[in-house]
Amino acid sequence: KVCRDLGLIDLGEPFLRLRNQGMILAEEGTKMSKSRGTQVAPDELVKLHGADALRLHLMYLGPWEQGGPWNSRGLQGMERFIRRAWTVVTETAARDGLGDDAVSPEDAAALRRLTHRTIRRVTTDLDEFQFNTMVAALIEFVNELMRLKDGPAAQTAAWREAVETLVLLMAPSTPYVAEEMWERLGKPYSVHQQRWPVYDEALTVEALVEVVLDADPGLAA
Repeated sequence: KVCRDLGLIDLGEPFLRLRNQGMILAEEGTKMSKSRGTQVAPDELVKLHGADALRLHLMYLGPWEQGGPWNSRGLQGMERFIRRAWTVVTETAARDGLGDDAVSPEDAAALRRLTHRTIRRVTTDLDEFQFNTMVAALIEFVNELMRLKDGPAAQTAAWREAVETLVLLMAPSTPYVAEEMWERLGKPYSVHQQRWPVYDEALTVEALVEVVLDADPGLAA
């Protein structure tokens, strides 16, 4: 608004909605206070776990607008998640060639459905400021890729799409490690200069749905 009043720009605030974040409390549930010594200094945590792990942990603590009590133990979980994602990406980068013939079309299609469902979840959660569920979606995606990485699916074009998508989806929340992983994959330019992945709605639909029927005993007679 100051820039507008000075005539430097010709528009007001570009924001459509105010979103207030919740308060992060001390581990005992009280308000963080310097006088009580209950505040958490980030410098040492960044040295121990990395800035990306700390950022993820803050996102995962709870809903954006609610906040919650600080819990140092969760940092290790975020660090493990980043290491697992790193393993998936670096092993893919070191692999030569693709082998689509080594996996059934059904398995490749299932992997693509997983990728596109994850794109939809992460995109929607980012738009809605649901960062905790966004992180949960990324963790589930990496867990599934870890399960598949030593199988034939990891030799397919669908796998490469999944891994590159993972790095793009991680970029907003783990910018440092995502940039390094993007380079390891041999991709040009910065990961932060890439287009956001777009999901195919048709690929977000489950191929099989289990339906439980409660039969009418009278019909059996």
